[in-house]
Amino acid sequence: MSVRAAPLRLLVPLMAALLTGCGSVTSFFGSSAQNSTQVNVGANPPLVARPAANPSEKPKVLPVASQDIACPVVEIAEGGSALRAGGPDNASVRYQFTIGDTARQCDPAGPQQATLRIGVSGELAIGPAGSAGTFSAPLKIVVTHASDKKEVFSQTYKVEATSDGIAAGRFRIVTEPIILALTTLQLADVYSISVGFEGGSANPSTPRRQRRKTTG
Repeated sequence: MSVRAAPLRLLVPLMAALLTGCGSVTSFFGSSAQNSTQVNVGANPPLVARPAANPSEKPKVLPVASQDIACPVVEIAEGGSALRAGGPDNASVRYQFTIGDTARQCDPAGPQQATLRIGVSGELAIGPAGSAGTFSAPLKIVVTHASDKKEVFSQTYKVEATSDGIAAGRFRIVTEPIILALTTLQLADVYSISVGFEGGSANPSTPRRQRRKTTG
């Protein structure tokens, strides 16, 4: 019991360090992200007008590259940073999922269109009342239009992680490309992104009801 409790006690101080913002797209998405600009620009890249250096000249129309787009940051939904299964105190906690890192990537995808990919990773910790195994949790990702607060994308993913009961298990998901209207390069002003566990808790120390299943 005392061995399994150690990872759980570490979760509370780690939360502040882990949820400081979006992680590196390159490190999160891997080597494919290094070539994303070249792939998405393609033979017929989207065009955008840039101001001319001389006021008497016409604006220059140049291709849009991924680095030109201001991508929205990923925010953690209120109450969605962690999902805990167990009884009313730490001794009865079976396991806990915690979001550890996030990433997002915006790329041009055609005339007045962009693609958005979102990544989320985190850990599974086994509590004193838990045991080794594979568990799952529902993680919801939502993209909202800032002006009218309408959801343009919403999907719940089943994330899974396996732990031997001592070391933390890890999970990571990356969404398929989400098509967004590219009316401006400042997509961060147009859209917002939120991720979080459904039925989770903003405070990892908040207990949840005991669940009878040994795997999820």
